[in-house]
Amino acid sequence: MSIRKSILVLSLALPALSAFAVTNQDIVKSTQLKDGAIVHQFKDGKMAMENKFGKVVRMQEGAAMETANGQTITMNGDEVGRLAYYVKLENRR
Repeated sequence: MSIRKSILVLSLALPALSAFAVTNQDIVKSTQLKDGAIVHQFKDGKMAMENKFGKVVRMQEGAAMETANGQTITMNGDEVGRLAYYVKLENRR
């Protein structure tokens, strides 16, 4: 195989491999809420929320939410795009 063909093959293969390397390892903790929604917390402390049907939804920063076990947590950030990206990746598998 010539060097030119090798470079061409690598240039086509590397971007495809990097897409498989992305996972939801950024999500540190997922908490079930009383209404069935799930709040995901990322490594940097920011949060994102899914409703009970699995759709990514917006939540005001600083809003108080009650967990399924009765604790109250406060929304920190609103990482809708970030979570939507991970949900889309998960649905492709």
